[in-house]
Parts: sequence; C-alpha cells; structure tokens
Amino acid sequence: TSTIWAPVDKTLSFIMTVHSRKCEFEADEFSVNLGMSSKLQSGLCKIHLENLGAMSPDSWYSTYHYSHPPLVERLSAMMKLDTAKKLS
Repeated sequence: TSTIWAPVDKTLSFIMTVHSRKCEFEADEFSVNLGMSSKLQSGLCKIHLENLGAMSPDSWYSTYHYSHPPLVERLSAMMKLDTAKKLS
C-alpha cells in the first residue's frame, strides 16, 4: 500500500510547499506595505548568516524541498515592491 500512496504523498507535500512559499511572499509584501521592508531584510540576512543557509540554491531543488523561498528571492521580491511603492 505504501507504493500506491507514495505519489499522492509527494504531490500533497509539493502542494503544501508551494502554498507555504506563497504565504511567505505575502507576509513579506505585508511588511513592505507597513514600511518595515529594510528591517525585515536586515533580520532575514542575520538569520540566514546565523543558520549558514545556501545563498542561491538551485531553483528547482529549492522549489520542491524548501518551505521558505531562498533569501535572494525574498530580498529581490521586496526590493521590487519597494521600488513600485516609491513610484506610485
């Protein structure tokens, strides 16, 4: 029976990972909208350095295995949101 459920488990796990990453980006956007972007970016960098995380992991690997987007992706997204906010 585990052979039958393994693909289902992998699919559900991937869906949950994608959802978790989406929520992280939404939380980052909320921070930008509150004007806390620079503080969040600083905090994320400190946590990342403390945890010795990979700066730029393979995008396919991180999409499948990481529940949080890599630091570079998050910082890039926040910088784009900051720029768009300043222009509007």
